[in-house]
Amino acid sequence: MVDLLSGSGAVSPGHVRHGQGSCNNGKKTSKKSRTRRGKRGRKRRSKKSSRNNKTPPPYFPPELKLVNPTQYRFEHLATQLKWRLQEGRGEAVYQIGVEDNGLLVGLTEADMRASLKTLKRMAEKVGADITLLREREVDYDSDRNTRKIAEVLVRKVPDDQQFLDLRVAVLGNVDSGKSTLLGVLTQGELDNGRGRARLNLFRHLHEIQTGRTSSISFEILGFNSKGEVVNYSESRTAEEICESSSKMITFIDLAGHHKYLKTTIFGLTSYCPDFAVLVVSANTGIAGTTREHLGLAMALKLPIFIVVSKVDLCSRSTVDRTVRQLERVLKQPGCNKVPMVVLNPDDAVTAAQQFTQSACITPIFTLSSVSGENLDLLKVFLNILPPLSNSKEQEELMQQLTEFQGMVMVSPKMNPTICCQFEAAIVLLFHAKTFRRGSQVTIHVGNVRQTAIVECLHGKEELRTGERAVVRFRFIKHPEYLRLGAKLLFREGVTKGIGHVARLLPPSQNHDQNQNQNQNHDQNL
Repeated sequence: MVDLLSGSGAVSPGHVRHGQGSCNNGKKTSKKSRTRRGKRGRKRRSKKSSRNNKTPPPYFPPELKLVNPTQYRFEHLATQLKWRLQEGRGEAVYQIGVEDNGLLVGLTEADMRASLKTLKRMAEKVGADITLLREREVDYDSDRNTRKIAEVLVRKVPDDQQFLDLRVAVLGNVDSGKSTLLGVLTQGELDNGRGRARLNLFRHLHEIQTGRTSSISFEILGFNSKGEVVNYSESRTAEEICESSSKMITFIDLAGHHKYLKTTIFGLTSYCPDFAVLVVSANTGIAGTTREHLGLAMALKLPIFIVVSKVDLCSRSTVDRTVRQLERVLKQPGCNKVPMVVLNPDDAVTAAQQFTQSACITPIFTLSSVSGENLDLLKVFLNILPPLSNSKEQEELMQQLTEFQGMVMVSPKMNPTICCQFEAAIVLLFHAKTFRRGSQVTIHVGNVRQTAIVECLHGKEELRTGERAVVRFRFIKHPEYLRLGAKLLFREGVTKGIGHVARLLPPSQNHDQNQNQNQNHDQNL
């Protein structure tokens, strides 16, 4: 155990997880032995990272206490905090009163106050603010004195109007309350029970008349450095919200009706959301496109959390039945999720921290946009929700060559080309009969959405549900710009499949093949 009273026992940055601070375990080891272990550890980590393409969130062991450090120790801790904020892209969570092995030791009231005071001084030195997330009492070694542990969010004040931006796709069946929920969150006013909160989100007259979203719209919700909500409630403009926020949540509101499914898929594939939220009405449960939207999010490997809305319209037993229904679906072999029902602020903090660390955790919120019941729990979750990538991954992304999708704008160094035909490694998720040469499907790759014909299946005559193959597709209208490795989703009626672009056929080859096909066609005539 490191004693921070005297400022001894320097803490190294080590491995960091968004959300927690660090402390050595107090064992005396030589510098040489630590170096050997460090090298072995680095080798093991490098091998592991080579197996996994995605870098796991950095890990911060917890802080025991921060009481009256020396000036040298304080400067070291402040530097360490600055580094952690950089790794967490402006956010870090400190656990006070917890040993690095996870033992809940706790601090006395005096030590806890002193530790929080020190942490506040550290935050002020690096231009950040702190917010106490949760504090609770613990029993340790039959000590009669009350001991507490605390979790504190440290968030940096934005420099040059830069802020952390997370994108959340909003999914769910028609009339599940998606737009109403976003209206309440972003406007700061509860709904009147007749959909008043959603009116500001609609873009077309027929959306206002029917109350149903048919297009893709964007709404923003901000949090300042103290964790306070920043939205349109004080007649702010979008620019003012961005200027006042350290963290931004951009909601991508998607259509719920089945006839607008292509628009929903386009929003999921072209706007690259970080997370997805599935909104389910408490009184109707899993209905309509709910399962389909859940499947799309899972196919695109989006971390997903669930909001059960309209709890004010039904009894507690009905809400519980809907939650149990969701839990059964999430636990099925195709999903393999671990549902986590959020009932209080403590659950919300835990859910936010575990959500990005484990792909199987699925938080479930039950709330009302009319009464405001449990709405604050969702705000706590969104406030603490960490980014999926750390600063190093973000920096690597910034160094990549430019590629902007609407139309397409790419760096000339990429030597961009277009193609009419391409090959993709696919998995057929569902098909009523068989998938074979000549089948027509709608291809979704980023912002590309066009009908294509199956030219051939390599090594197979046909595919059935659950089978894999490399398939050659041909666009029927015009060539498109595609990128190797890009995620692909295709559909036609009940037929659905996913995969990635494996090979691009050059235009010359496309032209030669088209000529051969035309000659064969003429000969047949």
